[in-house]
Amino acid sequence: MRFYQLQRPAPSTPRHWSGSLSAEHVWSLPGVECPTCHETWSGQFALPSVDLTSLSERDLLVEPRVEPYPEYERLASLVQPLLPSGLPPEPGMQFGPLRGTALGSFGPLSARYGWEVLVTQEALRHLRAMGIRGLVPMRAELQGLEAGVVLYELELPLRGLLHSEAVLTGPPCPTCGWHEVRISPTPSLDGDALPHDVDLFRPKNGSTYTFVNERFVEAIAALGPSDVTFREAQVTPESRSGSVH
Repeated sequence: MRFYQLQRPAPSTPRHWSGSLSAEHVWSLPGVECPTCHETWSGQFALPSVDLTSLSERDLLVEPRVEPYPEYERLASLVQPLLPSGLPPEPGMQFGPLRGTALGSFGPLSARYGWEVLVTQEALRHLRAMGIRGLVPMRAELQGLEAGVVLYELELPLRGLLHSEAVLTGPPCPTCGWHEVRISPTPSLDGDALPHDVDLFRPKNGSTYTFVNERFVEAIAALGPSDVTFREAQVTPESRSGSVH
């Protein structure tokens, strides 16, 4: 089985579709000012399927901002019970569907960032019909879409690992957990931790990267052109290279 990193094409690459979004997830934890490591930081991990409407203090999670660590910790403790089992909250974590405006036309698959993947309703139906595993779609609440068009953001499961040779990690702060991470521009996957139960995923140690396998690539290619690229990822210790578009 071959694996591919899903990427946005370079800005200079001609596009097939004109679509663009101005949208954010409904809620987010604030960023944090840490009294121990003195870092001010916020991550980019999104869980669009997590609904915070049951929280009495949900209005405090609407406006993105930075808070001192004690307030961040208090808000994170409110969110924790609503997260998937074993997944800790982190500063800047986002929740709920994308909400905002859309312009232009969208292809079957698009990616605003490397970790934010959207499909049309027709593409979602096709992927399901092809038996693609790991699909967790959340309908985006967007104004301005062309008539009849519906977009879904795919919540990507955390599976697998980037190979240790591709990731340089510093020691974590004992208070906020911040740590320096440097990842190779062309990261490889750990061959001993490859997921075999899903066809698309984010590595646990590289959650801003999206990977898919050849089953997903073949299924989405059958729908015509999309404004994404698939770079075949090296699997260590196996060695594979190449790319498809």
